[in-house]
Amino acid sequence: MSEQRVFKAVVGKEGGWWNIWVPELDHVTSTRKSRKIALYTRSLIAAVLGIDESSFRVEREVVSAEEFERRYTEAVRKANA
Repeated sequence: MSEQRVFKAVVGKEGGWWNIWVPELDHVTSTRKSRKIALYTRSLIAAVLGIDESSFRVEREVVSAEEFERRYTEAVRKANA
């Protein structure tokens, strides 16, 4: 049996929103409810790649709002360089 692909999700809370960024796909989503983070992350990855939600694993890293913004901004700058 082959190993499932693993995606990293960076999660940060700002105001009343949980922001979820999947750097490998350069896509972001958000939710107001922490219990929805896993669902929204899996749905985002599956929709972007056109794959089944059970065909991969997700590793989440929860960071501060400031750290989330720093990492995301840095990635956008690099992509636009």
